[in-house]
Amino acid sequence: MIETLALAAAVANGPDHITLLERSVDIKKPAAGAFGEQVESAARVPKKWRPFARCVLDRESGGTLHRKNSGEGARNPRSSASGRFQFLNSQWQHGGSFMVKDRLVTFGVPESHASKVRKKLGRTPIHKWDGHFQDTLFNEVVDRGGWYHWRNGDHCDGLRP
Repeated sequence: MIETLALAAAVANGPDHITLLERSVDIKKPAAGAFGEQVESAARVPKKWRPFARCVLDRESGGTLHRKNSGEGARNPRSSASGRFQFLNSQWQHGGSFMVKDRLVTFGVPESHASKVRKKLGRTPIHKWDGHFQDTLFNEVVDRGGWYHWRNGDHCDGLRP
């Protein structure tokens, strides 16, 4: 009811006020905000990478693939590695935020919204990123051929496509 009244008031006052009602990607709950479906799609690990991703998650943070927030706050006490996939903040926080932006745009999030996400993530340690964004970064890295960042000579290496 209140949303209907707000929309009616905005329309009555002219098109300039409609922008006040525009929703954007929610940094804390990205699947629940605007473009949630696109964010979910960007974060969904492609089928061919799932065995590798499951193994890496188990090894790196104890996270599970089907629970996006499991392991998201993991931090290595001996390095800047953090998050579900143990990205090094020193190397990935800034550049990774651009990769997340690129993938969000590829999956249908408007550039202006994806750029806002990039700026926020670029200022935020990876272990504080929602698991959706951590998975989005992992997906973009492996799709660009960067699976080797997680090579360890263990059985995970043999699970990559």
